[in-house]
Amino acid sequence: MISKDRKQRTQVSLARALSKLGIASRAQARRLIEEGRIEVNGKTAHNPGLWLDPRVDRITQEGRLLGTREKIYLALHKPRGIVTTRSDERGRRTVYDLLPPDFPWVFPVGRLDKDSSGLLLLTNDTEFGEAATGPERKVEKKYRVLLDRPLTASDRRSLGTGMTLPDGTPLSGASVQSGGGLTEYVIGISEGKNRQIRKMCESLGYEVQKLHRISIGDIHLGDLQEGIFRNLSPHERASILNHT
Repeated sequence: MISKDRKQRTQVSLARALSKLGIASRAQARRLIEEGRIEVNGKTAHNPGLWLDPRVDRITQEGRLLGTREKIYLALHKPRGIVTTRSDERGRRTVYDLLPPDFPWVFPVGRLDKDSSGLLLLTNDTEFGEAATGPERKVEKKYRVLLDRPLTASDRRSLGTGMTLPDGTPLSGASVQSGGGLTEYVIGISEGKNRQIRKMCESLGYEVQKLHRISIGDIHLGDLQEGIFRNLSPHERASILNHT
């Protein structure tokens, strides 16, 4: 039985239930509900915050039963200059422009800023997304980073042991390996805070000239061509979901 108040751990808001089912993003779900296009137990629902139990309550969209859709797990090679949003108020291209027009709804697992490129995961499985980005899981993301000059031994140690940014944000240490050139490095982080590697390097006085993500846990970009996506293998999916 649905309720306006949250009474059980299995209850979620209607908007979140639609999101977890892979029907739409939370914002899109709210619009569907407010437009009167979603029914719960045969009655039109207008409140996105309505509490319900998806295991018990019957959710339909204009009479069509909504159940768990086929789970989608993608690896995309994001080019530089593409933003990781559904739409952009400035009219810039987004990662969704790289998918077919009628592609089922998916969301980015974490983000890559406009000036960065490389591996981006997309899915409609919220459990997978939370497993890949949750701070307690510590899934390592590795980046190929080109700096304006070589790291000094002291600054390399600072990256490895962690630091506090000028704004007071504490950051855990990163793994740092030579990337093949005098100013190129492979840097790994497991926190994934906003623009973390750029901020770490810039706080030490370096300019990041190129930042390219090459792996997330056991999922590697490999030779995937820029702007192209592929399905994750069962092993790759399991490596995230079972990561401890």
